[in-house]
Amino acid sequence: MTGLFEIYQKSLLAGILTAISTAIMGVHVVFRRMAFFGDAIAHVAFAAAAIGVILGFSSFFSAVVLSVLVSLLLGKLSRKSVSEDAAIGVLFSLTMAVGIVLFSVAKKQRSLTAYLFGDVLTVTKSDLLHLSIVTGIVILFNVVFRDALIHFTFDEDFTRLMHPKIDVVYQLFLAILAISVVVGVRTVGVILVSAFLIIPASTATMSFKDYRWAFIFAPLISSISVVLGLFLSLVIDAPPGALTVLIQGVMFFTALFVRR
Repeated sequence: MTGLFEIYQKSLLAGILTAISTAIMGVHVVFRRMAFFGDAIAHVAFAAAAIGVILGFSSFFSAVVLSVLVSLLLGKLSRKSVSEDAAIGVLFSLTMAVGIVLFSVAKKQRSLTAYLFGDVLTVTKSDLLHLSIVTGIVILFNVVFRDALIHFTFDEDFTRLMHPKIDVVYQLFLAILAISVVVGVRTVGVILVSAFLIIPASTATMSFKDYRWAFIFAPLISSISVVLGLFLSLVIDAPPGALTVLIQGVMFFTALFVRR
């Protein structure tokens, strides 16, 4: 009984940390209309983890390094003549195929399943340490640069005049976003991490006119969803990640209809 309590205690902490980091970054993603971007990074993390497994490196750090590099590349492409949607679409399919092939060649079907669907019930102390560090970085980054990044979203030219280093801040944002997604993949998987990024942030941004409230409300409703999802998983014996996303979806449509 004590062992089960410890497992759910770690899962709850991991889920809440994932909810906070992805929801806060998700508000920027929603405002900048980058929903597909987060999905692409999750798939890059999947392929990078497979490369790490094949080469005998840490799958976590290989995923972090490659995901950050690709996110910066996509950020550059979005400012060139190359269609961002087309580039992400190609990357999305390609990295998924690479990951599946490499995990299959390495006979690591269990790792493949863990990365696709996540498993919040198997998080380790090392995972919790990574999640805590990333969540701290996300909060600190937003305390310092939140307003400048929001202004940059709606008026790039004016923000460049007011903040000459805003392009550096934007590159930093892309790198932190990529790391948040990679860490989230460990907890909820490639398929569901984009839901953690988008649904709570979308619910919050359409519920408040003042964007500052969205940065408080999004992580709050995402954390409540995690608590309810874990509780329901005990009651009906279903995956907590999927239940959490279902609850987030109910909150989104409730807010949508109440708003109308």
